[in-house]
Amino acid sequence: MIRNILLIGLAAGSLSACQTWNGLKQDFGTLGTAVGNGASTAKSKINTITSPTPMKQEDKASIVINDNDCPPVIVDPQLSSMSEFYDMAKPSKSSEVSSLKLTDTTSECKIDNDYLDVKIQLSFAGALGPKAKRKTNDRPFFAYPYFVAVTDKQDEELAKELFAASVTYDKDQERIELVETIRQRLPLNDDGSNPGYQIKIGFQLSEEQLFYNASQ
Repeated sequence: MIRNILLIGLAAGSLSACQTWNGLKQDFGTLGTAVGNGASTAKSKINTITSPTPMKQEDKASIVINDNDCPPVIVDPQLSSMSEFYDMAKPSKSSEVSSLKLTDTTSECKIDNDYLDVKIQLSFAGALGPKAKRKTNDRPFFAYPYFVAVTDKQDEELAKELFAASVTYDKDQERIELVETIRQRLPLNDDGSNPGYQIKIGFQLSEEQLFYNASQ
C-alpha cells in the first residue's frame, strides 16, 4: 500500500515552508512508495535543489542524536555552520559578513496508526561580521539554506528537501538565536515496525564554504 509522507517547516519569520511546499508534496510523497517496497532496498531518488548535545566543529565524526524512539538525527560537523565573507576566495575575520551555526537539535515522536509523527526542533545561533552593514542603522537580513534528508538503515537516501533559515537583525543587534520546527510524518512498515529511518541535517554549502569549514 502506498502512503504519503508529509514534512512541514514551521518557523517564526521564516518563508521556507511556503517557498518549498509544492516541492515537499512531490518529493516526500515518493517515500511512501519506497517503504511499501521495503525501505531497506529502495533505490528511488529525488531531485535535490542543489541534539540535546551542542555540536563542536573540531569533532571528526558525524554527530548522532537519538531522542527516545525517534529516528537518529545525524549532523556532519563540517555542515553544521555557514559563514559568508565579502570575498569568499579570501575569507578572514575582518571580511566576514555573517555566520549561522546549528547548535542543538531535539526530537519528539509518536505513533499515529500507520505513521510515525516526528517533530524536530533546530536551534541556531547567528552573528554579524565587520562587513555586515553599509550604514550604522542598517538591519541586515539573511537566508541560510539547509537540507533535511531521510535515509533508510542502509544509508540509502529516500527523500531530501531544502529550507531556508531567515534571520533579520535589529540595528543595534550583533547576535541572534532562533528555533525552527520540522514536522515529519513517516510511514511505517505494513506490520507497524520502523523501517530504520535516519534523518540528516546540514547547511547547503558552496565549495568555498566547505573548504573554510574544513580549515577551521
